[in-house]
Amino acid sequence: WSEIFPDVPVKNRGIGGDTTAGVISRIDQVTSGKPRAIFLKVGTNDLTHGPDNRQISYEQYRVIIERIKTESPSTSIYVQSLLPRAASYQEDVENFNSEIQQIARELDVTYINLYPHFLSEDGSIHDHLSNDELHLMGEGYELWRKLLTPVIEPFKAH
Repeated sequence: WSEIFPDVPVKNRGIGGDTTAGVISRIDQVTSGKPRAIFLKVGTNDLTHGPDNRQISYEQYRVIIERIKTESPSTSIYVQSLLPRAASYQEDVENFNSEIQQIARELDVTYINLYPHFLSEDGSIHDHLSNDELHLMGEGYELWRKLLTPVIEPFKAH
């Protein structure tokens, strides 16, 4: 992200394979720095490695946002939708996005809907954006950058 947004002081705290439970376990490492903004994008791994009861993941998502708001009240929070995966995950991803969008609305944080921009007609992620129906390739990151640029603009170092 520091390469994609060189004029923005970015600390990428994303960990491959992470779940909402993993974020909760170390959220204090982020909030202790009192960042100006947090762009939260977590949940796709909950679909395969999270609790069987999806409601638990949604509640964990709520806890993450509530903790950020409590521990770093001046931090702006941006919740990013999950991206499409293989078509077999379409319903799960859309349900998850619907739930986190509702949580963002209830907790008065910004929701960024990336999902439709990455979605192909067959319900999966566009083939030119991912070669394994999960992880992005360069063109996918470029699209993500383009979608986030208007939101990130105010955080640029001047």
